[in-house]
Amino acid sequence: MLSLVIRRCGGCSRVISGAFGATVRAASTTSHRELANFPKTQLNFLLPKGSCSSARNFSSESMKIATYEEVKDLCNHPEKLLIDVREPHELLETGSIPTSINIPLGQVQTIFSDETSNEDFRGRFGREKPAKESQIIFMCKIGVRSGKAADAVTQMGYRNAKNYKGSWTEWAEKENLPNPQK
Repeated sequence: MLSLVIRRCGGCSRVISGAFGATVRAASTTSHRELANFPKTQLNFLLPKGSCSSARNFSSESMKIATYEEVKDLCNHPEKLLIDVREPHELLETGSIPTSINIPLGQVQTIFSDETSNEDFRGRFGREKPAKESQIIFMCKIGVRSGKAADAVTQMGYRNAKNYKGSWTEWAEKENLPNPQK
């Protein structure tokens, strides 16, 4: 299945998925620079009427990025949440960053959905479920899966999600920890 993310003014987004023929196939494999030259008549059905929307790759242009220093200071900010989206066996191999909780990438959308209650979240992770305006930082091994998680929750309405692009690799290097390679 093909997906195209339409980013509107103000940073909100809409994902269009499905088999819409050659237009979506071409648009979904085209960079945002090339997309500017794509025939407008073929893209018009993707864009909402009366909008100043443009078709872009959401994550590469507007994703908020957390730094090592910000993650290092999380112990002084209990209101912020650090989520490690690696699989549990990966944490056994490397360890985890202090204050982080583990929610594997495949569970992020379910855990952050409106269907998961605050009580369920608290029972499972020992803290309150973050509100839509809470500051949430996602991390993984090298920053790719955490970027997907940050995109996913941003599309669900969480306004302050960040990706720690350096993730475990940078953390281990700066903290002088062993970083087993696969």
